[in-house]
Amino acid sequence: MKRPLLPVLLAAVMLAIPAFADDAKDYTVVKVNGEEVKNSEVLDTWKSLFPVGSAPDFATFDENIRQNVLRGVVSERLVYDEAVKAGTDKDPEVKKRIAQLERQLIMQNFMEAKAKTLVTDDQLKKAYDDKVAASKGEEEVKARHILVASEDEAKKIHDQLKKGGDFDKIAKEKSTDKASGAKGGDLGWFTKDRMVPAFADAAFKLKKGEISEPVKSEFGWHIIQLEDRRPVQLQSFDDMKENLRAELTNKAVETYVEGLLKKADIKYYDESGKEKPFSPTMTPPADDKKADDKPADDKKK
Repeated sequence: MKRPLLPVLLAAVMLAIPAFADDAKDYTVVKVNGEEVKNSEVLDTWKSLFPVGSAPDFATFDENIRQNVLRGVVSERLVYDEAVKAGTDKDPEVKKRIAQLERQLIMQNFMEAKAKTLVTDDQLKKAYDDKVAASKGEEEVKARHILVASEDEAKKIHDQLKKGGDFDKIAKEKSTDKASGAKGGDLGWFTKDRMVPAFADAAFKLKKGEISEPVKSEFGWHIIQLEDRRPVQLQSFDDMKENLRAELTNKAVETYVEGLLKKADIKYYDESGKEKPFSPTMTPPADDKKADDKPADDKKK
């Protein structure tokens, strides 16, 4: 699995900075030792308690809740004032951390704005059309599995199933993949590329209703039951659009940053001062091949 070129920048692209309240509607909510606290500051604190864009209307909550939030804002002001009085803001380590945060905020704002210009609707439509074309003739299967640690245990379970054992019940009781085990081993629909090769090869060879012999993967030993198979069914363009946008944006940001690296005059030295080769392109670590073998979502174990 290829890791992002600059994880901090890519993460920044996906983060939204809380919007400040309209200054025209702003007003002083409270004064603390003569210092004003604006309603916008209280609302920003309120919004920060929820996922972006999901904060309920603060004005609809009762006075006790409103004052609890306000008390938090005021407390921060008072603690900050005490810290400044103590000279904490002059501490070299604090100044260093402030400078780091400032750099991150500047980069975040820049990359958020830049990312919006890197992917067009035409590119999204082409990416969707490419996925449609690539999926033609491709199959997906619906399967369930039981995952255990040893071959002996897998063989015992396989014997139980051959004698009429209840796959659903055994998966719930014995599978070490707790997520699917709680659903009787159900993995839902998946394409071959979303599973580790050993698992995928075994699953796609099965006929509907058939149960596999024990299959070894890096996660342990699997017993697989194939429930159904069908041609791949893609979501509509509208349903996939935002996922495609995120996918293309990440790639575009990587390409943009890689371009900056290629244009920059970068000198790389060892501890003796000798210059070493420097590559502007990310090279995946040796263990990334193993990560590539895992499926795209929860890596069926």
